[in-house]
Amino acid sequence: MKNKRYRELAAILVMMTMTAGSITTVAAETETAAEEETAAETEPAAEATAETETADETETETAGDADSEAAETADTKSQAAALEVTDRFAQQTAVDEALLQEASNGYSLDEALIVVNPYGMSPLSAVAVFSTEEACGGTVTVKGKSAENDVTGTFEEATEHIVPIYGLYNNDTTEVEITLDDGTSATFEVTTEDIGVDYGTIQTEMKSEASYDYSNLTFVCSTMGTLYGVDADGDIRFFTNIGGTLGVHQLENGHLLMPASYVLKSSYYKEGMIEVDLLGKIYREYMIPGGQHHDFVELPDGNLLVASDSPDLSTVEDYVVEIDRETGAVVWELDMKDLISQEDGQSASMDSDGSEEADWFHNNGLAYDAENDLVLLSARHKDAIVAVNKEDKSLAWILGDPTGWDGVDPSYFFTPEGEDFEWFYAQHNVSILDNGDIALFDNGTAKVKRVDGDNRVSGDNVYSRAVVYQIDTENMTVSQVTEYGKERGADWYSDWISGVASLDGTQDHLWITAGSHLHSDEENRSDYYPKDMFVQGLTKTTHIDQVDNGELSFELTISGDTYNALTYRSFRMPLYTEGKYDPLAVPEVLGSLGETSYEESSIDVSTAEALPDGWNFLLDGSKISVNGSFLTKTAAADLQAGKMILVSGESQRAYQLTQTPSEGDDGTNVTVKGWTAVDGLEGQKWDIYLELDGVLYNTGYMYSQA
Repeated sequence: MKNKRYRELAAILVMMTMTAGSITTVAAETETAAEEETAAETEPAAEATAETETADETETETAGDADSEAAETADTKSQAAALEVTDRFAQQTAVDEALLQEASNGYSLDEALIVVNPYGMSPLSAVAVFSTEEACGGTVTVKGKSAENDVTGTFEEATEHIVPIYGLYNNDTTEVEITLDDGTSATFEVTTEDIGVDYGTIQTEMKSEASYDYSNLTFVCSTMGTLYGVDADGDIRFFTNIGGTLGVHQLENGHLLMPASYVLKSSYYKEGMIEVDLLGKIYREYMIPGGQHHDFVELPDGNLLVASDSPDLSTVEDYVVEIDRETGAVVWELDMKDLISQEDGQSASMDSDGSEEADWFHNNGLAYDAENDLVLLSARHKDAIVAVNKEDKSLAWILGDPTGWDGVDPSYFFTPEGEDFEWFYAQHNVSILDNGDIALFDNGTAKVKRVDGDNRVSGDNVYSRAVVYQIDTENMTVSQVTEYGKERGADWYSDWISGVASLDGTQDHLWITAGSHLHSDEENRSDYYPKDMFVQGLTKTTHIDQVDNGELSFELTISGDTYNALTYRSFRMPLYTEGKYDPLAVPEVLGSLGETSYEESSIDVSTAEALPDGWNFLLDGSKISVNGSFLTKTAAADLQAGKMILVSGESQRAYQLTQTPSEGDDGTNVTVKGWTAVDGLEGQKWDIYLELDGVLYNTGYMYSQA
């Protein structure tokens, strides 16, 4: 197979998607998930420290330099242009149509058309387009560098074929063999370009193959917002940056569900979730009031239990919603402020995380106990797993150190049993094994509660663990069943992110991600915390381990002076699954963001100046978003709040903008982002203004919804 033809079609598809996805509003940009992720998906304070915008955003002038601009009086009624809805799936639809057209062109198997990365979101995947005279299925074999790392999948009977090819090597040529059920076969050489991401050094060590499944890849959720899959040799065989990475799971239908790309609030609170296949095609997008973070669970009836935030985002990581799978509607919601005091049981990690007051609970994991109808939340800032009765939203029990819980009756806590028992601190990721035992990753921060913070563990005494506990809810006792990691000491310490899951539902085969090890060679120390991750010179390391019957059998190590080496979690999955690629499927947007909170305003619109060029506005059907930047002489500490103000007659609504200042020789450059949902704006015409550092600007745009 020659490369020329599929490269030509790839170029055609790119041109089609660029045309189909062009914005008809105001120079609106299409952002990748990696751009939307701020510096890393970690604990809030660390991420806020590194919050940046893309470097190519245009600088414009603001209040201090406004005299150099020709001031214009706002006349929104006569001059405002209506924002038009941008079809978020226009590019994808154009690709679907192009591939279906090519499938009807009669390519034989020998001359199959190979298109690498057709949707522009999965550069190590491709499709083979060909026809057969009779309906026929077959097998795809993507050759590995060793036979153990071959990737194999099947495709169904048809006469016109668009067959996914998964598992191509990065920046390399991979041999692909397609064999029909009648024995006919053809071999192709498929070349990919470099994904352009530095993950540091990826190494693997196989200590025992007895329980290792070569048919699965290790999918790694990088804190920098990319999802990639590696084989047993550590070679990258899958990559995408289509969405976020805090909470990626395979659904029962074989597709992936992952966070959407748009950030509602810095730095990882996403607008919702997207259902995708491994070619990067989106099937559904769920918009969620309060957004999504960290985790979700697919319930037995198919609905989605999602870790969320208060709908007005005044507090974060303390809310859970159930989403109807077919409609996107919120059918159940839980606010932990109704059950637990913000002051009770505080974790010492709140100090070393540098968290904001709004992040008082920090739920970083969910599990559902179907037998007892319990929702389990992993509350890092309480050092506790909290179980809630789903039916009546009442507190069922709390697993964790009871120190400092003055406002909760002691009967809700478990009494430890066993000489080797240890409590966990600042944990991540909770799951329930088949026998009801509870697995979690004990990050081990401080190893005391916040009230005993003067006695926090540090230096060479720090360690993290994967732990399994057995609880007895009748007698309210807890025992420690197994652990791994303590024996590896400070060299394996991961103060935040990380996780553990069972490969077979038992304690015998655990998959563990210690994703945030920081080390200073100069100081020879590893007791670092989220707020330290941007200290220069620290080596970042992830250890991903398969532990069978308490013994390490396989380890994947990702290490280097790059934030990409830090990992939220990882999981095992084959590239070819039951999640069928369907070019005929029409994507859906389900649910809504709900009405965005705002303040009443009373600006004098006649004083507004014309907004300088370089600002981007986008209406995607769910929200109005804006981004841009300006240069001012005002010091960063003295900046006035930025606002997007919608005006309709006597009604004025002010929405807060997120401003990120950076001081330089020429003044303070301020990058600005903001949004408001369209919910609650029905039936009126709204002129759009921006208030930046005390100066009011007329954007020249308006929103109207019939």
